[in-house]
Amino acid sequence: MDLPLVSGALITTTNSTRKYPLGREVEVEDATYGVQKYRYVYNNSGASIAANLLVMQENGTDLYQVGVCGAAAARTRVRGKTVAAIADGYYGWVLCRGNGLFTSDGSTTANTAQKTAASGKLTDGVIGTDELPVWAMATEDPAGDGGTFIGYIDC
Repeated sequence: MDLPLVSGALITTTNSTRKYPLGREVEVEDATYGVQKYRYVYNNSGASIAANLLVMQENGTDLYQVGVCGAAAARTRVRGKTVAAIADGYYGWVLCRGNGLFTSDGSTTANTAQKTAASGKLTDGVIGTDELPVWAMATEDPAGDGGTFIGYIDC
């Protein structure tokens, strides 16, 4: 699979120094998932954030300073999904629109809307009741807690 590039750098690259304005968005064509939009963020949460987890605006910070999403995070605070691990104090890119891999808490059902669970993972949600930042489009249910599935995000 060809990895998306931003100004010649892989979208999975993270840096300890800022390379782009926070919140910058770029659109790329991915050979597997089609058109995707990425957003540049800063992890100031005090911990590394693993790949394929949802991130949200940290309390009392700039819009694009992020930490791992907690359970039932408000859609307006979700900034995207990590495409690579982002260490604490590092800058990186998150998927904010398009198809990608997401991590389940073990209760994701194929073709079901998803809400945030603990630790940036996703769980089945209820349309009209829950905040739903992701639509799951898994062709099969992921294998338990920590399993990944293809989903669509728009935040």
